[in-house]
Amino acid sequence: MRILDPAAADTGGAPSDDTQLRTEAETARLQARIDQLAAHVQQLEQERASLRWMAGHDELTGLANRRHFHTRAPELLSDDRPSAVLILDLNGFKPINDTYGHDAGDEVLCVVARRLTTSLGDHLVARFGGDEFAALPRAPRADVPQTWWHEVAGSLSAAIAPPMKVRGHTLSVTASIGVVPTGRSRDLPDLLRRADQAMFSAKRHAKTTGKTGITWVVATEDGDHTETYEPAAAAEAAPGPAAAGSAVVYRPGDSVWVHRGGARRAGVVEGACEWAALVRYRGHHGPGTMVDTIPTNSLTVRAEADPYLDRKPIA
Repeated sequence: MRILDPAAADTGGAPSDDTQLRTEAETARLQARIDQLAAHVQQLEQERASLRWMAGHDELTGLANRRHFHTRAPELLSDDRPSAVLILDLNGFKPINDTYGHDAGDEVLCVVARRLTTSLGDHLVARFGGDEFAALPRAPRADVPQTWWHEVAGSLSAAIAPPMKVRGHTLSVTASIGVVPTGRSRDLPDLLRRADQAMFSAKRHAKTTGKTGITWVVATEDGDHTETYEPAAAAEAAPGPAAAGSAVVYRPGDSVWVHRGGARRAGVVEGACEWAALVRYRGHHGPGTMVDTIPTNSLTVRAEADPYLDRKPIA
């Protein structure tokens, strides 16, 4: 037996207009409540994603923090691709804070962070705290020469070295870098410990020799390799056609050879300072090109034309 709404009794069982209006109003109210809850859930999801990101990243620079580095690095070290753990500590950073204030110091850290990520691309880069950074660069392929890290350290040094404009001041920083290429050991704590020791060896070497450039020590299973990247010395060492061996000053549009990984590739300078240049150069195979920051001591003047790079014939 069907029980009729009293309000619908006089209409033969069909709901009255009032009943229909009440039903529509209730439906609209419920839908509004559902939309409100959905918006709240979305807000909570966004907050959770933001908190998750904040838990794994440095608030100032946006780089990964120590926790995220320790979480992500073992995954990257798990395959057979050559990798290296790198610890970088800035030199002369405290005087910047003391002289120009912490806001200027923070800006310097942000500039260094951007230069690290630009130089290392999509490799894992982290700020461990203060003026200490870490990275895990990986070789582009498995069959690279054992000294592939030399190119990484040189490019990184060239990226950090240029002076920077900070709050109306031109400031420069140098760094001590410890590099440990993965060999038989791929244990992250051991690699970090050795990289930290290598970084302090780089600091001691810089103090002992009085060199003001960027010093890096590479700790391999065969022993330590120490080198100092000095901007002035790099410019003087850049090979070129000058008869007296004077430094070559590269300019945008200059045709050069890029010496990387034991190979010579044609390139064109996009921009340059006295110790480094932004160069567009030929890839490993075919006409493909890439752009990278190259130390000037890895460049020589190119007289031969390259149809894929040169906009006009070389005179």
